[in-house]
Amino acid sequence: MSVPRPLRTVALIARREFLSRVRGRAFVISTVVILVVLVGYALFVGSLGAGSSGGRAVAVAPETAALVPALQAVAADQGRTVTVVPVPDDAQGRQRLAAGDVDAALSGSPARPRVDVDQSLSDDLQAILTPATARAAQEQALTARGVDPAVLTTAAAGSAPVVVAARPEDPAQGLRIGLGAVGAFLLFFSIQTYGAMVAQGVVEEKSSRVVELVLATVRPWQLLLGKVLGLGAVGLLQLVILGAVGLAVAGSAGLLVAGVGLVGTLISVLVWYLLGFAMYATIYAALGSLVSRQEDTQSVLTPVSIVVLIGWVVGFNLVLSAPRSPALTVLSLIPPWSPLTMPARVALGGVPVWQVALAFVLTLAFTAGVLLLGGRIYARSVLRTGARVSLRSALRD
Repeated sequence: MSVPRPLRTVALIARREFLSRVRGRAFVISTVVILVVLVGYALFVGSLGAGSSGGRAVAVAPETAALVPALQAVAADQGRTVTVVPVPDDAQGRQRLAAGDVDAALSGSPARPRVDVDQSLSDDLQAILTPATARAAQEQALTARGVDPAVLTTAAAGSAPVVVAARPEDPAQGLRIGLGAVGAFLLFFSIQTYGAMVAQGVVEEKSSRVVELVLATVRPWQLLLGKVLGLGAVGLLQLVILGAVGLAVAGSAGLLVAGVGLVGTLISVLVWYLLGFAMYATIYAALGSLVSRQEDTQSVLTPVSIVVLIGWVVGFNLVLSAPRSPALTVLSLIPPWSPLTMPARVALGGVPVWQVALAFVLTLAFTAGVLLLGGRIYARSVLRTGARVSLRSALRD
């Protein structure tokens, strides 16, 4: 089945836009910079996590050895690790501390031990020592009264409250929020960057009068659609690269959890990106056709950029602070902001299907109207050079 000639023309224009941008230095540099930032951030967070979850080592003098079982039991209950280093006396323990071999040196009574540290006692080690010494003191008191502490320990182990949650906590909630926030940022970045490129390309061709030669052989809608598709493919390529590297880094750092909806999140981000980019790139192209100088481009794009920025800032903050709030739900159903917020809600999970469908239909209808109106503005303004063309004039003529 042969492709209609008008569509072949659109494909040629899209291919030219795609190759010219991908081969450019700006695309490579921006991609590398963002990758370095993402990888550096992931490594930084990973190093913090490794540092906070590392085990502690304590030197224990012989007179404090009775505290060791309580130390290890409390550490196990808290999911921490304590390495006990036996030393012949308290002086030797302080020497090991000064050499940096241990984090603390214990000596004296198990119920009230002396704890030598270099500068201060770390919070995690204090969280172990305090209940451990209390347990040692209780065991000493029970033994003095002829009660076997093991009997009470066994009885306590068999007693525990049974908690029944109406809405069980999602163990991957933090990761879901992170995926939603990162997806929202990448969408915002792509729309702002490559949408502006569409407008700049239109102004450049208009000011150099290249567009007059191009429109001698193609129709305005073909040129507009080709630009949107070509630059949209560039943005999509960068989005895929960043997403793949981000997932690889997160996976190697052990930050990914099975069953958190990665596939659904990725599909959602891609679908909403295509829809959102088509909408905003068409608006940018139409507004760019109103001016003939690059200096005037920003002035016509600022109102739309503010709309995008408001949607991203508000949505991003709601995703982090109130992911289940009605405000985020309403924001995700408003077409100009749906592409920026609905993927984040999908990543969080629990979004009713009807809300996703409603947002998609509303955004699709809004995009169709934008394409129709934007194409009309573009066709009536792109050949008019000189002074800035007003929207009223472009729509009326």
